[in-house]
Amino acid sequence: MPNNAPKMQSWQVFHYARKHLSRSVLYAIFGKKNARAVDYWCENPRHTAKPDGAYDPIQGVRDLIEALDDQGHCDVVRATFSFLSAGTSCEIGKDPEVVHPLPTINEEILADFRAIAELQRAVESGAAVEEVGRIRLAAIAEIDRTIARYTRDCLS
Repeated sequence: MPNNAPKMQSWQVFHYARKHLSRSVLYAIFGKKNARAVDYWCENPRHTAKPDGAYDPIQGVRDLIEALDDQGHCDVVRATFSFLSAGTSCEIGKDPEVVHPLPTINEEILADFRAIAELQRAVESGAAVEEVGRIRLAAIAEIDRTIARYTRDCLS
């Protein structure tokens, strides 16, 4: 099912934070010397001279995450999301392991088969749902490492 929800923009996050947390909280987080920059980050580009893709820290982190993902480093992207959500009510689980791709694509594919076989054994043996979920996440991480290796090989 497609997600038709409007995409939130980084300026909206800052605008909401300024409205609900106050300017003083934002200034305390980003430094009083950056007060003008903080106010700039909160502006709606539609009603100001601010360019649509203007820089702010949230947009910068988003660009960094996209660049990592484009290079096939899904494990690092997931670890980043986990880091950002840690300590909040939106925490997304344990930090995923950040593991470098194996030396060859064939070794990566074999590791994928082993991970899927482990998942199959857990399901067939009636393992606990939590255990199957953990094995599932490990298999997904393994496949992501294969994609990272493949992407690295293709771009080299």
